[in-house]
Amino acid sequence: HERMETLAEYAQRGKNGDRYEKLEFDKEITFDKITDVFHAAVGHDEDQPSHLHVMDTDICATRCTEEYGNPCERFCPAAVYEMEEDSETGRKELKINFSNCVHCKTCDIMDPYQIINWVTPEGGGGPDYKGM
Repeated sequence: HERMETLAEYAQRGKNGDRYEKLEFDKEITFDKITDVFHAAVGHDEDQPSHLHVMDTDICATRCTEEYGNPCERFCPAAVYEMEEDSETGRKELKINFSNCVHCKTCDIMDPYQIINWVTPEGGGGPDYKGM
């Protein structure tokens, strides 16, 4: 996470835009994140508590949005983290789709503020890579 650039640093280097913005998936060699999660046979009990703990979600909606553009939405290979607009307040809020998690712990490692804490899920759920 220490080598991650802020949006301002990224812009200074002359890199603008999202290089993956128009990426198309052929579903033979390249797949979208949700299809990959399906193939990983991820299994979590939907009624269990989340095993992904964000210690301060206000940072996600403020500093992280402004400084880094919420990189968790991009570095997570399983689309676990989404910033969704709250219809009442108009403010973006963090939504955690913990049942998609493939237990790679990228979020715990790459979070620029180190506020995401990955813990072992209750019930031993997770990916079953044997089916891939």
